[in-house]
Amino acid sequence: MKESRKATGSATRPVLDPDTELSDATRKALRQSLEDPRRYTGPLVNPLWAAVPLLARGGAGVAAAAMVWRWTGGVEIADPSTDPSTLVGALEQQLQKAVDLGHALLSVWPLAAGLVAVLGAGLIADRALYNRQLRRLAAVQKHLVHPKELTPDARELLARAQRAMTAVLDSTVHREKWLDAQRNEAAFPRQEWTIARDLRDYSRVARKAQRMPQATGNATVAELLASRRSVLATSLHGIERRVAALEAYAEQVAEADARYAEVREIERLAAGSDELLDLLARTTAEDLAVAEIDRLADEAVVVASTFTKALESAKQAAVPVLPVREAA
Repeated sequence: MKESRKATGSATRPVLDPDTELSDATRKALRQSLEDPRRYTGPLVNPLWAAVPLLARGGAGVAAAAMVWRWTGGVEIADPSTDPSTLVGALEQQLQKAVDLGHALLSVWPLAAGLVAVLGAGLIADRALYNRQLRRLAAVQKHLVHPKELTPDARELLARAQRAMTAVLDSTVHREKWLDAQRNEAAFPRQEWTIARDLRDYSRVARKAQRMPQATGNATVAELLASRRSVLATSLHGIERRVAALEAYAEQVAEADARYAEVREIERLAAGSDELLDLLARTTAEDLAVAEIDRLADEAVVVASTFTKALESAKQAAVPVLPVREAA
């Protein structure tokens, strides 16, 4: 996928059909589900049912608070005629104050009821949004190949293809447009999708074949099983040839990168050698200075020629990998 192009080590990344049109919300949900696979799991749930436990517990609490508030409003413990200086009078007054304080605190039960209603509405809206995300992800699954859908051999092939394409796209000769960078960036996602899709189809059939009996005494059945295994092997070999072509292209690009680095190093050394050559010309024979200059020039020509050949080899290696660009 474009969201996570680079692969680390032998890790295999999911592959999305580049021709699939996704809304921003779907693309965001897909990215979140790939970053955290546990984020969107489980079946769809009715949003109202999801809010029932909260509303039931919150409603029961609010109802209890309302009942206690109403009861404490009519409780009179302290008799106005009781002398507060006595122990009984003081105790009654303290109890009355406690009851009045509790009544005052419980008077906010309507606000609590409103808070429970708001939380319930928020939970319902959140679950409805979650359900929409699940539906979006379910709709896009047929356009997405996840590594867990592949058999181990198919997963390794996809990882090899992704490493080869990443190596090309991260190369210096690609970044600095010595290759047809525009064509690489347009063709590689489709190449990756085609390989991933074919490997998923192969894996689906291969898993079915693994569940079949591997040995049988019936000659006809044995012949059919052998034929199925032969077809599977041929299919996997065809995909492997495409992956090998990508790897050959990546190797040629790496060679061109190495030669290009040599060219840049010689250019850097040559740019800083003027003072050295002037010193050499003043302190040695003229013919020695000329020979040294000629030697540096010859080395630059040789390395530049080697880079040109390596770059040409990389472009030729791209022919079986990338589609031919149509003439305008």
